[in-house]
Amino acid sequence: MNNDDFNKRFDGMSFSTSWVQPMNTDWDNNFINALFNAVDKERETTTQNELARLDFLEDEIQAMTSYPDAERLLKNILK
Repeated sequence: MNNDDFNKRFDGMSFSTSWVQPMNTDWDNNFINALFNAVDKERETTTQNELARLDFLEDEIQAMTSYPDAERLLKNILK
């Protein structure tokens, strides 16, 4: 190499770089998919349980021939 100083070759030049993490739109991450599936399954089970409970309560109420709590309240109001 001749007497050129290597760094002098870059005098007056400027460099700029940038990098952006690409967004994963395919949801390929198995861990995230497993979490979403577990949450969805739990939510579905909870919803099914709540609907079953409402059906049970509706049947119980329809089978009632009297409503003691309501009768007691009305009796106190109408005194």
